[in-house]
Amino acid sequence: MTDKLFEAALGVSPPWQVTGADFDLAAKTLTIRVDFIAGSRFALAGVEGQHPVHDTVAKRYRHLNFFQHECFLEVRIPRVKLPDGSVRQVDPP
Repeated sequence: MTDKLFEAALGVSPPWQVTGADFDLAAKTLTIRVDFIAGSRFALAGVEGQHPVHDTVAKRYRHLNFFQHECFLEVRIPRVKLPDGSVRQVDPP
């Protein structure tokens, strides 16, 4: 239920999904984990088609506060392999 709530609040939709959240009352932080569904293919602006995932990079973004708590998004971002052999990072949601 919580993951679906955060997906709706953040506007996350397939192939992206919220995979968990950690609330640390002492540190006053909320960390939300965002990932993509295994086997997903991604489109890139200016490149025709849907492309397979080559590898991923993990990034941590500061988001707007959740009430008085700092909020962070930890996102596993795919890099896709294009038909010309190059690899490009997908824009996160």
